Amino acid sequence: MRRIMSLLVMLIISVNVVSAEQDSGRFTEGVFWKIEKEGEFVGYIFGTLHMNDERIAKIHDKVTPYLDDAMSFAMESFPSDHYWNPYQGSQLIKSDMVLPKGETLDQLIGPETYQRVETVLSGLLGMKPELVKTLRPWAAMRSFAVRAKSNKVILDYALLDRAASQDKELYQVESIEEFIVTLQEMPLDAQVALLEFTVASYDDMYQIIDDMLDSYLKQDLQTMFQISTRFIPQQPENKQWRDIYLKHVVLNRNIVMEHYMRKAMRERNTFIAVGAIHLYGDKGVLALMEKDGYSVTQQDL
Repeated sequence: MRRIMSLLVMLIISVNVVSAEQDSGRFTEGVFWKIEKEGEFVGYIFGTLHMNDERIAKIHDKVTPYLDDAMSFAMESFPSDHYWNPYQGSQLIKSDMVLPKGETLDQLIGPETYQRVETVLSGLLGMKPELVKTLRPWAAMRSFAVRAKSNKVILDYALLDRAASQDKELYQVESIEEFIVTLQEMPLDAQVALLEFTVASYDDMYQIIDDMLDSYLKQDLQTMFQISTRFIPQQPENKQWRDIYLKHVVLNRNIVMEHYMRKAMRERNTFIAVGAIHLYGDKGVLALMEKDGYSVTQQDL
């Protein structure tokens, strides 16, 4: 974990440098890109949507031939780290999600908001009430989810299963521990505010998800990026919370992911799948690849 923290400190410094640059308006659309370096083919990067809606299956069918031809497959965190390390996956991650002994979530967010959190996480999603009460605000926020509308496998995991069945080399470009560190470093007041916004917008979540899906099917990265923070009210005083959310949930992670993509890209003929929002703009992974000397070209689907 100390090594992860050291890496993230360097990467957070980098993201502040990127933030100071003028936005060029590039990388606002397109979910499938070819990667080359010095005229040589490196692979493809595909922006996914972490959902299991049936409409995504059409895009899945279009990219699988490219995956089948690849030598390796890289994605965000594997579905569960305990697939690789049972102790690390279950014990350390769980301890990071809970508050220090003696502290409770209701003390931080108040009884009214806490009651709504417990209603969703325990009543609708089946989480044990005693666990809900000990969650850190960021963990409660990330646990909020609208129940799946389909029993189909999430696209990212379907791609992983296909790659594994073909005995490809598998890479993750972000471990679950690194993801947790970015959230742990979020200031507590921001965690509380973002959890309150999440609770307040829960009734609108289906609509937000539908709008995100529509934008994805149009390959509109810019609108997806905007929708990702729609749960935060638009008043000027909330800009600070939006900036903190994007920094910790998107921008810092972009740099971590692009850093770990390099190994698969050096070995050539790779297929990389990450959330489409991480492709967006001058702070996304496509722009970061270009800074590292790669060229990216949008592909039709």
